[in-house]
Amino acid sequence: MAPIAEPTGEVSDESQAERVLPTEIWYPASGGHLESDDAPHPLGMPHRATSDAKPLDSPCPLVAFSHGNSGLRQQSTFLMTHLASWGFVVVAPDHVGNTFSEMLALPDEEARRETHLRMRAQRPHDIHAAIRALLDAGHAGDVLPPLDAARLGLLGHSFGGWTAFKMPALESRVRAVCGLAPASEPFVGRKAFLAGELPLPDHAQSLILAAEDDVLVDLESSIRPLSERLGERSKLEIIDRADHFHFCDGIRLLHTMHENNPRENQPRPTRPLQELREEADMHALVGERVTRFFAESLAGPRTAS
Repeated sequence: MAPIAEPTGEVSDESQAERVLPTEIWYPASGGHLESDDAPHPLGMPHRATSDAKPLDSPCPLVAFSHGNSGLRQQSTFLMTHLASWGFVVVAPDHVGNTFSEMLALPDEEARRETHLRMRAQRPHDIHAAIRALLDAGHAGDVLPPLDAARLGLLGHSFGGWTAFKMPALESRVRAVCGLAPASEPFVGRKAFLAGELPLPDHAQSLILAAEDDVLVDLESSIRPLSERLGERSKLEIIDRADHFHFCDGIRLLHTMHENNPRENQPRPTRPLQELREEADMHALVGERVTRFFAESLAGPRTAS
C-alpha cells in the first residue's frame, strides 16, 4: 500500500462569502511505506493516513467526496485512503449545517426539514467550491501532487450520492460519478433532479453501489428509479447482506445506533447486524469496486484487482 498523507484545511465558497467549509484531502505520497497510520478520526476509528508526507510528483486524478445527511467529511476514511493508495487525490469538505453534530442539535422535525431544503441548494456548490479551489484557484500549492483537471470524478454517500449526480450539470469536467446508496426521491423530494440533469452527459460514466438491506434508501422506491433515469450506460450493483451505513467507517457503531433507533415509516425492520456482512469484508468489496470504476473511467494509474 502506497503511503498516504492527509492535510486538512478550509475551502471558501466565493458565491457565499460567509460559507467556510472544513476540508480533508488524501493524496498518494512518494517514497516508502507509512511510518505511521494513526491519523485522527472523529469517531476514534482506525484511519490509515499520516500527515506532512512528500507528495507524489506525477499528475493524479481528483475525486471529490460528498458525505451523507448528518455525516461528516471523514465518515468513510477506509475508502478515501484506499483510493489515495491507488494514485487518486480525494477531497472532502464538510457540508456545514448538515453534519452529524449540527443535525443532532436541531430542536425538531421542522428545523430538520428546513435544513434539508437549504442543503439541496448548498451541497452541490460546496463540492464545486472544493473542486475549483484545487483545480482552478491553485490552493493545492506544494502540498499535493500535480492534479490532472481532465480526470475528475465524483463520489458520494446517501444525500452525498444525490449531490454527486447533480455535479455534471454544474461542472463540465466531471468524467465519472459513483453513488453509494444514493438518495433521490422520496428523501430529497419531488423534482430531485431538474430537466436535463439526467441522464448524465455522454462523457460522464456512472456507477451505483446499493445495499440490498438498506431501509433508509430503499431499492424499489429510490435506487431503481434513479438507475433507470441514468440510462443503460450506468451500472448498478446491489450488495447483499448490507445496510445503509455499510459504506462508512465504524459499521458496528453506526448500524447499532440505527438498529436501536428505527426511523418512522421504514419499509421493513432493520436487519440485525449479526446477519450482515463483516466490516472487513464490506470495506474490501467497496474499495475494490469503487477503485476499479474510477481507474477505468478516469484512465487511472493502474487497474485495481
